[in-house]
Amino acid sequence: MYYSVDRADGEYVMLCDDDGETREIRRFHFEGDVKTGGIYRFEQGRFIYDGQETARRKARIRALEEEVFE
Repeated sequence: MYYSVDRADGEYVMLCDDDGETREIRRFHFEGDVKTGGIYRFEQGRFIYDGQETARRKARIRALEEEVFE
């Protein structure tokens, strides 16, 4: 399952999972810098940034926007 970062405030990160559920997670559970809008996966007790999945989803959103606004 993938998780999208909605926002990161201080010690906490608000995530939204693929099912639309939201949860607040402490920042120390994340590997590296937390990026708003970034896609993360949970492995071995840590949230790990997935650059390929983030790029894939952003491209899909751009394509949908172009379809709607053309």
